Amino acid sequence: MISRLLLRDFRNYASLELGGLEKVNIFSGDNGQGKTNLLESIFFLGMLRSFRTSQIKDIKRIGSSSFYIGADLSSSLPWKRLIEVDYGVLRRLRVDSSPVLKASEFIRQLKVVAFSPDDINIVAGNSGLRRRFIDIFSSVLSHDYLSLLQQYVEVLRHRNALLKKGDSRQEIFGAYEELMAELMVKIVLRRIEHLKGLEKETKTLVSEFYGEDTPFEMRYRFHQSSDDEDSCRERLAAERKKEIQKGFTSFGPHLDEIEIFLNRKLMRNYGSSGQCRLVSLCLKMAETKILNSSSEKENPVIALVDDVTGELDSRTKELFFKTLKNAGQIFFTFTQIPQEDIFADARIFKIREGKVSSVL
Repeated sequence: MISRLLLRDFRNYASLELGGLEKVNIFSGDNGQGKTNLLESIFFLGMLRSFRTSQIKDIKRIGSSSFYIGADLSSSLPWKRLIEVDYGVLRRLRVDSSPVLKASEFIRQLKVVAFSPDDINIVAGNSGLRRRFIDIFSSVLSHDYLSLLQQYVEVLRHRNALLKKGDSRQEIFGAYEELMAELMVKIVLRRIEHLKGLEKETKTLVSEFYGEDTPFEMRYRFHQSSDDEDSCRERLAAERKKEIQKGFTSFGPHLDEIEIFLNRKLMRNYGSSGQCRLVSLCLKMAETKILNSSSEKENPVIALVDDVTGELDSRTKELFFKTLKNAGQIFFTFTQIPQEDIFADARIFKIREGKVSSVL
């Protein structure tokens, strides 16, 4: 659990020390005051990425060349720990003042799930958003997944650079493609494994709303040779001449698709706005349940809820709040504080222009 949050030059926060955090916390205030920025900082501390943007420059406070996020973590065991991200020209990660060199080791310090109005795009948007979703989920669930993904992206970058140069020498491509094939298979098989668990849990949640007999399915679409190393290597070699003309690698985990079906209809094409929003919420609830059940008692999931309950009916809210109660800690943002029982003992922070003006 986070007991204290520290920010410097993050979004609209020049400097902030926020203590007294509880199991349930509410950031309340008008739109545009910095409520979501606080959730984003916690998510970044957990995943070393934002749930709102892929551009680091957007996160730095205007006029600043760096930003800092820190948090005191505590547990019932008991233990305490300080984790820190200092992001300037270089990224520096620390746990209790000791440097952490690998992102894959750092992100396991804090397990976070963010609920955002933009989650509908996981279901209705482009394939890159679904890959991003499964990659974030897998990175928290599996200790080495992020490292595999980072290695793959780096090898892919080098191979694409060679393709753009038009260099077709086998000896140059051979080393990259050997490693690339190995990483492809590991990533694809890991995604398939994690997607099966996610599909099962999501289907249970979907059935709460649409009935037990409602067909729901998630399919991982990949090139037929992507789950076998020999086939991957052969395919990479066979496609090389064509890909030199294109200038990029034309198959692999970076282009795979996750298809989501409701009532046997592909949701990104045929799902209504209401269906896509509800299924995306079920996906995130399923993610929370799986990660929480896989977490150690001293490191439960932290849920970040960015004003997503306003459009939910009473039945959906009830199931949503029931799922969240199992999280280790919850942070909500609201313009108007609701009256449900889950908020009875919440710590309420009033946010105005990047400052905590009062605490209730």
